[in-house]
Amino acid sequence: MQARIIEASREMVGTSLMYNPEGMMQIGQDFASLPEVLQNLAKSMYEMTRQVQEGDTPMDPAIVDMVKTIHAGILKVAHSAEDLKPMFENYHADDIKRIRQPRRNEQMWDVEANRDYYGR
Repeated sequence: MQARIIEASREMVGTSLMYNPEGMMQIGQDFASLPEVLQNLAKSMYEMTRQVQEGDTPMDPAIVDMVKTIHAGILKVAHSAEDLKPMFENYHADDIKRIRQPRRNEQMWDVEANRDYYGR
């Protein structure tokens, strides 16, 4: 019998394999959700190992420490991932502004509409 958490993680992998964003704003929004994804992973791991981490099982302390270290590491990565959204918005500020506040007839600047002028 496999752990249910493995089934859930495989479903997540399967979903990610079908990832086909419509545009860069969706990618930015998805990046902004990564901290929550990682926090959910950490929470699920904690709940799965709670009895071990709280010392309610006859587990060797070295194993308990390792499980706690892994949990803390995932939380640290989740915290680091919080930088993705502001970084995305900072590095792509001009692009985002053009999406959120398009100029009149903005589509005339579309790459496809100007393909004959590349490299000129």
